[in-house]
Amino acid sequence: MKRFDVMSCMASTLHNLTARPSRLMCNIGFAFMAAIALPAAASAVEFKPEFRTLGLGQKAADVTTEGYEGFACGSNGGPPLEPLTGWVDFAKCKPEANGLHEVYVEFGTRTERLSQMFRDEYNEELWIQQFGGTRIANFPVVLSLLFDDEGIVRAFRAVTDARAELEDRGRAYLLRFRVYALYGNNDWDCFKRPATGGITPVGDMYVNEVCRKEIDGKRVRVEAHVYRRPGQTGVDMQGMFMPGQFESMTRWEVFDATLPVSAEEAAQ
Repeated sequence: MKRFDVMSCMASTLHNLTARPSRLMCNIGFAFMAAIALPAAASAVEFKPEFRTLGLGQKAADVTTEGYEGFACGSNGGPPLEPLTGWVDFAKCKPEANGLHEVYVEFGTRTERLSQMFRDEYNEELWIQQFGGTRIANFPVVLSLLFDDEGIVRAFRAVTDARAELEDRGRAYLLRFRVYALYGNNDWDCFKRPATGGITPVGDMYVNEVCRKEIDGKRVRVEAHVYRRPGQTGVDMQGMFMPGQFESMTRWEVFDATLPVSAEEAAQ
């Protein structure tokens, strides 16, 4: 394990990912609400929400649906599965290996549709695009809460959306810095994975790490990478640049510290 120093990593750039400079519009910060009490038989444990009103310890019936839409069973940070009417339908979702039921959710989709219509009509970006879609700190994400069999939120998950446009995908690995800052930049235990199995840097850039921190009764796990998979060269057979041939991602998960650690969570 290696202690993580956020400032030493901030020199990373996106010049090798796309043919044009990225516009890092990070105008949307994290919105934090009042602390939420975790119902428990013995003593209540209070958890601050991770994002907006979404946090650990709430009952499904008490988690607000206002401002949220597109409820569905989750697929471990991937696209939505079976549609749901709300959080209370969590039991319809097949439990993961850790026994939790993932409920996928969206917000801001109306603004996203308006921005897309403007782009299609005028071939220009609309300034409100930065507020459109399910975004955290202006990063498109797949967002979900995970419930136990009793309907209590025991985990939070946000994974940068692989369906996003090229520029958003290219900077997806940078979301990790916002998460580190949220829980305090110091005292992260990080494991940096070597480039094996045919994966290669994107130019001179290679990020492939898992960082963990336990704080306030929660286990926080942040996984991030940017690299090329086998077969992704960035150029075609004629040597011409091919944008998009790279992997860039941040996976942010928060677990109730009283939960057993699953094999997936423990994975380096």
